[in-house]
Amino acid sequence: MSAPHSVPHTRILAGLILGAIAGCAVNVAFVDPGPPAVVPAWLKWVNANVAEPVGTVFLRLLFVTVVPLVFASLAVGVAQIGGLGAVGRVGGKTLVYFLLISAIAATIGLALVNAVQPGRGLPPDTVAELQKTYGGDAAKKKPADFTVLEFVKQVVPNNPVSAAANLEMLGIITFALLVGVGITNLEPAKAEVLKQFLEAVGDLMVFVIQVAMRLAPYGVFCLIFKTTSELGFGLLQLLAGYAGVVIAGLAIQGFVVLPLLVRAFAGIGPREFFTKIRTSMVTAFSTSSSSATLPTNMRVAQTEFGVPVRIAGFVLPLGATMCMAGTALFEGVTVMFLAQVFLPEPLTLGSQALVVVLCVLTAVGAAGVPGGSIPLLMLVLGSIGVEPGAIALILGIDRILDMCRTTVNNIGDMSAVAIVWAGERGREPPAAAPANSEESAKTS
Repeated sequence: MSAPHSVPHTRILAGLILGAIAGCAVNVAFVDPGPPAVVPAWLKWVNANVAEPVGTVFLRLLFVTVVPLVFASLAVGVAQIGGLGAVGRVGGKTLVYFLLISAIAATIGLALVNAVQPGRGLPPDTVAELQKTYGGDAAKKKPADFTVLEFVKQVVPNNPVSAAANLEMLGIITFALLVGVGITNLEPAKAEVLKQFLEAVGDLMVFVIQVAMRLAPYGVFCLIFKTTSELGFGLLQLLAGYAGVVIAGLAIQGFVVLPLLVRAFAGIGPREFFTKIRTSMVTAFSTSSSSATLPTNMRVAQTEFGVPVRIAGFVLPLGATMCMAGTALFEGVTVMFLAQVFLPEPLTLGSQALVVVLCVLTAVGAAGVPGGSIPLLMLVLGSIGVEPGAIALILGIDRILDMCRTTVNNIGDMSAVAIVWAGERGREPPAAAPANSEESAKTS
């Protein structure tokens, strides 16, 4: 499966910066900070009829490739890795790494939120105002049903077409794994036909990605402009302690913990690592979507790290769905913050341990789309006795924090593929020697 041509990350970054500057300037000049903030009608019209549609076209062109790309990449990757033993070895390493970094992230978040206690000093009138402003949005969201049976239904779909239509990524991954293993058990001629077909599907998605990435600077500009023009920094000031804890935790996870793991297990220094993944990071930050960033990650892994398709096509689709360390940290901090605001007594250590476990598990089930973790977060809130509707308190700044945590999720994806490939590289079969090596050496 060939990689798409590179889109200069400088153009995407320029769109991101210019959109943020323009949005903040408009916010300062025309939006009454309140609270609540009052956005003028003309700005709402511009965002609804210009900025949001352009950004939506860009995101949808990326999303439309996700299901066929994940399915084709995983199935081909499994078929090329080999039998169940090799798949189990690579998959085991990948899943253990995902769970490890998610647990580390959630623990970092809880340690910081316990130390800072941002929820204890929030004025009651601010709480009431934020709930009033965003309570309607919170009422539209429903807590996820995360029972064991529901999780099994997500993992093992009874209709793969329905799972694809509803972007149920765990089900798609399971079906793709089964197809990949099945290909390895077919007659060689039939297996080759199927592999060529799936590789062709992947190459076709590459073309669509190339079209989408031509729009990237404009789509990124519009997405960031809409967010910053309506929100500005007013909400960040109101919730500065909470937002600061989330961002500090994400920074520790993304720029300290993960680079150290990459250096230790892949032998790649932090500067080299971040230089190679800069395009992926910009895409993740601007789209707030692990799924939308997957095509870029596939290209970066192959062109920058030299990871073969069979490894990149296996690890990265799993990562887009299951590597959610940033989300686990965000959920842990948010749950503790809202518990500090609404519960009279601090949570016990046992309850906090339960929060860590739930955050790690529910982060795996979070949809890789903007705001995909909110329904599962409401489930965790209910488990510790906080009204799920309390999520209204942080909905206003969720988009900004979503951009940050998606970036950390993405750094986790890229660290995983680098580490797994470093471990698998030694298992590559040696290159075949020339039939007459002595003659070749003489003639050369």
